[in-house]
Amino acid sequence: MRQLVLIFAALMLALPVCAEDLAQRNVLNEQPLSGAEGTVVIVSELKLMPGGRIPLHTHPGDEHAVIVVGGLALLPNGKEVEFAAGTPMFFPEGQVHGGVTNLGTAPMEIVTTHIVRTDEPFQTAAE
Repeated sequence: MRQLVLIFAALMLALPVCAEDLAQRNVLNEQPLSGAEGTVVIVSELKLMPGGRIPLHTHPGDEHAVIVVGGLALLPNGKEVEFAAGTPMFFPEGQVHGGVTNLGTAPMEIVTTHIVRTDEPFQTAAE
């Protein structure tokens, strides 16, 4: 059963984050968290194409992220923000985040590390 849950989580991560492949997630590594049965660490590369949007969502665990290639983005509150390469981000378990649209002309790239429980969906929509 645990393997089935891990396979389902991996398939969900392989799907685009938003419509039309404007946001693409590529899982780089996925391993159980040492000493924490039922918890997995997932490292992914997220590419947000121009015009792409990451929907508002939550996770059943923490997300750490670093902007690799930044750009101009529209936040859910309507503000435009320039994200610089090297910008770190942290979203604790259950915190609604996302809702970001790439306003630039080039893809934004983000490396994410999720530490999540395997018995719950990887991501839950919050819109």
